Amino acid sequence: MRVRLGYPDRIVEVDGKSVHVFKGRLVSAPLSEVINYYVRGEGLLPPAVREIAEDIVRVVIRTGELEGSLQSSVEYSHRVSA
Repeated sequence: MRVRLGYPDRIVEVDGKSVHVFKGRLVSAPLSEVINYYVRGEGLLPPAVREIAEDIVRVVIRTGELEGSLQSSVEYSHRVSA
């Protein structure tokens, strides 16, 4: 899976296992850490990634790329917070 998201102030690319954000400089984070941050509110992420973690998880859910128990916990968390 490769998804690109456009924002007025940044460019985001999700490629299977990583999230890359260019907002003046390029930063990256593992997709698993972004999902963990979204579900638990914990994790070490660059601020540019942290600010859009919810959008990234929404895109990953819509593409159907999550698998197993992680998918159900993320989707449940997403329904509760929406």
